Amino acid sequence: MIKLPKYNIGQQDALLSAQNHVGSYTNYLKNVLEPAIKSAEWDNFEALDIGFGVTGESLGKIGDNNAWRHLQPFFEPNVTATFTLDFFLDGKVMERNLTNQLRALALSMIWLSPKDYSFMSIVKTITGLKKVATALLNEGHNSFELLSFELLEAWVLGDVTDLDFEREKTYTPLNKLFIEATRLPFKVNLTKTLSASDFGLTIKEQEQFTVIPQRLYYLGLQQSEALVNELYPIRDELSKLSDYIATYFDKTYIGYANYLVCDEAKLKNGGLQWYLSSSNKGDKEKKISFQAAFRALNNPTQESTLELLSKYKPTTMTNYIDKFRPERTLRVGNRKVTGLREAQSLFKQLNGGCLWALMSRTGMRSDETFHLHTANGCTTEIISGQTIHVIHADLSKTTKGSQSKQDEFVSTEVGKRAYEILQALHSPLRQRHPDSQAFFHKTKGDCGAINKNQLGKHLTAWFEGALGEKLALTDDDVIDLKVSDPNLSFNVGDDYEFSGHQLRRSFAYYLIGFELCAFPQLKQQFSHVSMAMTRHYAKNASKFQKIRKQKQNLAHDIDQERIVQKAQVYLNIFKKLANKERVAGGKGKEFAKNMMKAERNLFKDKVDNDMLSVNYWKKQIRDQKRHIHAVAPGVYCTSTGCSLRTQVNLLECVDCKNDYIVDAVFAEAKRKEAEIHMLWDIEHDELTPQTASEVYIKITAAERIMKDLDISYEPVVIPQEIQDLLIPCGVTA
Repeated sequence: MIKLPKYNIGQQDALLSAQNHVGSYTNYLKNVLEPAIKSAEWDNFEALDIGFGVTGESLGKIGDNNAWRHLQPFFEPNVTATFTLDFFLDGKVMERNLTNQLRALALSMIWLSPKDYSFMSIVKTITGLKKVATALLNEGHNSFELLSFELLEAWVLGDVTDLDFEREKTYTPLNKLFIEATRLPFKVNLTKTLSASDFGLTIKEQEQFTVIPQRLYYLGLQQSEALVNELYPIRDELSKLSDYIATYFDKTYIGYANYLVCDEAKLKNGGLQWYLSSSNKGDKEKKISFQAAFRALNNPTQESTLELLSKYKPTTMTNYIDKFRPERTLRVGNRKVTGLREAQSLFKQLNGGCLWALMSRTGMRSDETFHLHTANGCTTEIISGQTIHVIHADLSKTTKGSQSKQDEFVSTEVGKRAYEILQALHSPLRQRHPDSQAFFHKTKGDCGAINKNQLGKHLTAWFEGALGEKLALTDDDVIDLKVSDPNLSFNVGDDYEFSGHQLRRSFAYYLIGFELCAFPQLKQQFSHVSMAMTRHYAKNASKFQKIRKQKQNLAHDIDQERIVQKAQVYLNIFKKLANKERVAGGKGKEFAKNMMKAERNLFKDKVDNDMLSVNYWKKQIRDQKRHIHAVAPGVYCTSTGCSLRTQVNLLECVDCKNDYIVDAVFAEAKRKEAEIHMLWDIEHDELTPQTASEVYIKITAAERIMKDLDISYEPVVIPQEIQDLLIPCGVTA
């Protein structure tokens, strides 16, 4: 059934319960709606209710297209992106049978299906299948029952429809017919879920966003950091700018109301000098409405006039606004604004620059940034003496069952400061709307929640304004762009066209290109389900690496420092082994075991003495004879094919033949975390076989590591509730 947004998740059970006890119905969904769908008797079907709210109110009739169009505010009251469920084709009524079959599918996905669907996925399913309906109508068919693999194959070979069979978005709606087949009023003649390979096709590679050229990217990073560092010390003052904007008309109206009710406004002929704008149709209408309402007052007072001004919101003439609001100049730091337009322009500039700073240092999508948490949106942790800043936001592309909930994006000090400045800018606007869940708010009208698209506009406006003429592409810029996107053409002198998502692509490209992180780490940061998508973002970064390594520059120095640090890690490990200290992990235990079997101490007898020299390890790493990377604090892997650099599975590290584990700090932290999660799940009755096995594995693996390192610990007692959900080893059916 439909899955409500997590901010409204408490209503899920109440909503389902409301469908079972409405009026004379004891179970509306099972006893009324489901049989009506199966019967395909459209007169009766169209007269039924789509569903009911928790207080019993109808959501509208199934046959009323307008009722369907207004469903989103019911399921998603704090809407941030508008999706309309519409069964018309290009604004015209679609053939009745096809229309009702699609309505039946929508109802199945909303109320009857055991699968969870977001409102957006339901809308996209219906939208996609309306294109299929058009193709069926062109063939003279009026039922999805006639849709078969053979018909689809004929469409593919004949290229007779607008359906693009090389796009995933074509197959996703079609497959919903197969998934929901048992609950639909027609026979679905698709025998399985479909993919492009079934037709001998491959999915077209997604259109790639260009990488920002190094020169422009560096300038953007410099300029945004300078802005953040300028604003951060005065972030408490920024609320004055927001308050100035939010209360601008209120304070102007106070002065204007006082002006109207005193003798100053009266003309010699008995009329009034209004000073209201009618420069456009909207202003003219508001002016006329306010004037009529004001004249109707028997004895206008400042209070009653203010009420009318707040109701009709007429626009005062800009040239005369100082008459009603003499204190119009505001100072914020070393910046000064006079009037609403200048204040809004400054707000947009500061907002855009801090957004650029945040997104360029996290790799967040625009819609993830849009869903920044308003409380505890940035936390700081100390891990092994290193300060880690984490930005929290809701994921935009999470599918239940295929991707874990992950709302954390590691950032830098600049990213953390940018978040705090954004909080200072938007908090005063947010306070005017206590029920709002949105982080970002407008500086116009009632200062309500901003539209997601506005974030991209602010980003672009700041970047273009900050760089100005420097946006013109140079020879080096074109070379950079051709390396990252060989199939695109760019001309020297043209202005670089920037969009917000390029920050995410550039973040991936340069991190991988400069070898500042590995693909598994980037996959975790981006919250991708597949490594393929992560590699897609960093496409052609390997070519950039080759060019980079030819130059004696900062990047080259970074490479050399990386070799030194890896060599030092190896040296520290082998010093422990030479001193007969415990080193866990499969590789560490194996080496120690071989040392015990040897007849003499190979380190003391100079046989392996080179291993206690940092130069030996530097040469080994430089010649690519050895490799090492950190899996977690104190956990190191020597395999180039390792994919566990994030979301570490300790069980795979305990005896892994490629691993060295030199301390148990990380293992103990994971053990404590698993214990807390285990007790929380038990207390809140959210324990499942999967979560039980996960915590058991983490706890036992961590304790094995501590045992291997000869560290004393108090074993965690595994509750019976957990043990009952585990499959005993060696048990067969």
